[in-house]
Amino acid sequence: MVHGSPLSCAGVWAADSDLRVTAYGRQVEELGYLTPTEIQRQALPVLFSGRDCILHAQTGSGKTLAYLLLIYSIINTQRSAVQALIVVPTRELGMQVAKVARMLAAKADQPEPENKPCTIMALLDGGTLKRQKSWLKAEPPTIIVGTLGSLCQMLEKQMIKLESMRVLVIDEVDFMFNSSSQVSSLRKLLISYSSINNRQTIFASASIPQHRRFLYDCIQQKWTKADVVHIHANPVQPMPARLQHRFLVSQLLN
Repeated sequence: MVHGSPLSCAGVWAADSDLRVTAYGRQVEELGYLTPTEIQRQALPVLFSGRDCILHAQTGSGKTLAYLLLIYSIINTQRSAVQALIVVPTRELGMQVAKVARMLAAKADQPEPENKPCTIMALLDGGTLKRQKSWLKAEPPTIIVGTLGSLCQMLEKQMIKLESMRVLVIDEVDFMFNSSSQVSSLRKLLISYSSINNRQTIFASASIPQHRRFLYDCIQQKWTKADVVHIHANPVQPMPARLQHRFLVSQLLN
């Protein structure tokens, strides 16, 4: 995320995307993010229009905040159901995404007495999942950030119901499709989610080799709707400001 000058963040973000972002403008500013990055400028209007997206931009470009702003704009905390699922390939990435989601939720205005706060569950490999099982039974979280292994366990036990989902995010999708241990589970999840009405699917990645073929597969396999948009920020790599050349002179031997 790019740190900019101390402008009115709510105004900047709303002007570049959608008035619904204004509600989180101050919170985003308090987290130190003052101006939208290139991927956010391009993606937010499309995301808020309800279309499926493939967010293609380098690591650290702001993809996470882009899809989190969408999620927070459409979830209804009065509903006791999981409404957004963010799938990550590793525990480490999951912890990072969950941290940003919780920070954004914590900075939100205090809910009205009749409303419930937004809750975020990290459902990641490497834990016993006992606490998460109890949590899911008692009061489903609003957002789940999870790795495929743990998510599949909960889905198979019907402790997570896809029917309530509004948004599915697959982060670092290229990593998961290249992982023999994850690709089968990912395809199964995408096929199951494709039957849900009023859904929105977002893929995010720093690199998508053969992105045209991936876009074609998304539509053909019905992982996304037919009007899915591929957004590639900064597709041309700039020439380094300083470029050094070295050469070695060798003597030719007859």
